[in-house]
Amino acid sequence: MTYSGHIKNGVAVLDGAAKLPEGTAVRIEVEGGPSESWRNRTLEELAREQGVKPMPSCRELAGDWPAEDSVDDFLAFIRGARR
Repeated sequence: MTYSGHIKNGVAVLDGAAKLPEGTAVRIEVEGGPSESWRNRTLEELAREQGVKPMPSCRELAGDWPAEDSVDDFLAFIRGARR
């Protein structure tokens, strides 16, 4: 048997009455559901799909941080600005 329905507030609701005994086990098969982007993937799969490559060096994460600026001075400035 096949019944049609929809999701309402996170619950599957049949469009019509189903003549099934209370407690009958059912299986829901999604038709035309969300795109493939909602599929659970590993980090490796996501990185491969998005063309992400390993960082050759952690220093690259600093980007264009000026060598003459101290990180400690920067953090002190941020803390002072929050007061």
